[in-house]
Amino acid sequence: MLTEQQMRMMMEMLSNPVYQQGMAEFYKVAQNQGVEAAKKFWGMSSDKPDFPTAEKMMEQMSGFYQNFGFVPQSRYDEQVKENLNLKNENQALRDALRDLQQRYMSEHGAKAQQAWQDIVSKQLDMSREVTKSFFDVLKQTPPGKGE
Repeated sequence: MLTEQQMRMMMEMLSNPVYQQGMAEFYKVAQNQGVEAAKKFWGMSSDKPDFPTAEKMMEQMSGFYQNFGFVPQSRYDEQVKENLNLKNENQALRDALRDLQQRYMSEHGAKAQQAWQDIVSKQLDMSREVTKSFFDVLKQTPPGKGE
């Protein structure tokens, strides 16, 4: 605890105008130095304002939400439009491929069918000739003794 004499000396010191002026100046300098030290520590310069501009704030918020998987509405709309365009292009390519396949089958399918009919026809002719030759051979051989 402070003695009565110490208390009196302290009261005299605090009431002294020179001390009051010096103390106010000391607090002002200490506060400014503290602010500058904090700016250096947090990477802020005295050239920049203490608060970011609205544009910078929106960029930071956009990055924050992108970390959660959200995208701005304009970017989403752009992606939807591109997806729709790709679907339409994909459908057009499928239609073109189907048309090409149908045209190919109509042009070459008749040829393949004709070739198959020719093969079957030749096979039947060969089978008839083999059968006829077999019967001709049977007619030329004399009947067996047991008959």
